[in-house]
Amino acid sequence: MEYTMKRVPDVTCHHLFDSHIYLITEKNDALTKKPLVTPSDLKGRTLMVGGGSPPMLRALQQRIISEIHVDYFNSPDHDNTLTNVAAHKGVCLAPGFLNDHNGEFAWLDFDSDVVIPCGVYTHKNDKRQSLHAFIELLQHFYRDQPDFKV
Repeated sequence: MEYTMKRVPDVTCHHLFDSHIYLITEKNDALTKKPLVTPSDLKGRTLMVGGGSPPMLRALQQRIISEIHVDYFNSPDHDNTLTNVAAHKGVCLAPGFLNDHNGEFAWLDFDSDVVIPCGVYTHKNDKRQSLHAFIELLQHFYRDQPDFKV
């Protein structure tokens, strides 16, 4: 599967994996006991949005705000969002590729069909064999991880 970037000409995306959406909470949050968090579980919560979220995630955030009527506020970036989670100010939906696995926060499975495609971009004219071998290695790695979920 190949994608092209709208604002950068002559590049090709070599798809690696699809990143799923997670709910970031404090480790002791009551939702950590659920195997799958649903949008309705966010009722009465404060959701942080923004921070450069990809369009698919922004659409999910807006759908939850309008349908579930959660409180929300804008967070300028992921680091501020994590600081606000730690300060008990809210929770956040984020793609799994942002998880640094440091154990400071709970990253909970969230019931959503939204995925964010992730890949490596190359210039269309770059024909280096080493580059293409590296991309094939990455694609092979992600494809052969049956339990891999980002």
